[in-house]
Amino acid sequence: MNYQTTSPFKRGDTLALSGIYRENGVAVSLSNHVFRSQLRTSTGTLAATLVAVIDADQTANPGRFYLGLSDTAQSASFPAPANLYCDVEVQVGGVVRSTETFIVPVVPDVSQ
Repeated sequence: MNYQTTSPFKRGDTLALSGIYRENGVAVSLSNHVFRSQLRTSTGTLAATLVAVIDADQTANPGRFYLGLSDTAQSASFPAPANLYCDVEVQVGGVVRSTETFIVPVVPDVSQ
């Protein structure tokens, strides 16, 4: 299976991802949507639960959301080198949809 891959992430750095949620290829307002997202290892072990924040201006930026860690220090415990797997689960009106899985490659930090 082919996955999209983010730029390499250095263990211990601040994790900050962003995306645009689309339905049928069209960015949609996320005003009434609930998000959840996790990072997991290739064996399914939970590495982190991510905090999802919806862009406040869904008129100008429909579908825009941001993902990060609730505790930024948590990234210091990520396995490295390793690939972490992530998707975003979106719920609205009882319907749950998930994005494609993507990979966040984690590399060791040189300056510690």
